[in-house]
Amino acid sequence: MIWDLIFSDHGYFVFQHEREQQQTLQQEIKRLRAEEARLKEEIIRLREDPKTLEEVIRRELGYVYPDEYMLIMPKADEKVDAAPQAEKEE
Repeated sequence: MIWDLIFSDHGYFVFQHEREQQQTLQQEIKRLRAEEARLKEEIIRLREDPKTLEEVIRRELGYVYPDEYMLIMPKADEKVDAAPQAEKEE
């Protein structure tokens, strides 16, 4: 009887595992709802605020005005050679 309460298909260990899964799924639901709320706010800002829309267009698509110059910097994790290697003399 005790063996069945602990090790059966509906026993204590299965119950504990299912409880952990439920908690994990509830945390995932919370995270997804927060992400949904953030995206809804972003959509509203993009629809109603032209400056926000312009900022996204300039950042994501690289648009500039005709009298502007764009300076593209390498990302911090990319290695850039400080000086080109000298050619070997033959």
